[in-house]
Amino acid sequence: MEIRKIESEETREKKSKRNVLILSMVMIAILVFSTAGYFSMREDEENGENNGLQFNLANSLKETENVSILMFKTINDYSGKMVYVSSDYSGGLSELSLALRDYAERIQEACYGECDQNLPEKDCNETMIVISNSNESKVYEEENCVFIQGDLRAVDAFIYKLFDIK
Repeated sequence: MEIRKIESEETREKKSKRNVLILSMVMIAILVFSTAGYFSMREDEENGENNGLQFNLANSLKETENVSILMFKTINDYSGKMVYVSSDYSGGLSELSLALRDYAERIQEACYGECDQNLPEKDCNETMIVISNSNESKVYEEENCVFIQGDLRAVDAFIYKLFDIK
């Protein structure tokens, strides 16, 4: 059995205040370093040092090399804009939504021209991406529209081109 020293009330108070001070200093240090780390990460992103894809695509870059691409748009053409997407299949819409979610103001499913669905009807006066099934895989642009023909490989080829990944 261990015997504890008898401490005065004053000594116990000093120890308690010292412990509270140490704990407070540790908490303040954590707050300062985490804030500094956050802002340093933001600066890296703004300087382009963290511009890698933050999502996985269904197809690798190598699997998309046979897709014909004739377009000049970059991700900056979609930044902060409302992007309308007309797609024959949900996989294409999903891939685009994941890729553009941090850049576009909003991504809205729409119809290219007239349709029977309860969707807005848009044309190339708006920023629009039109995905259609086709045996031929190609990507091209006209006015504010990008047309993606083919399967999910064509959609992924478009995304790689958009982010200038070679």
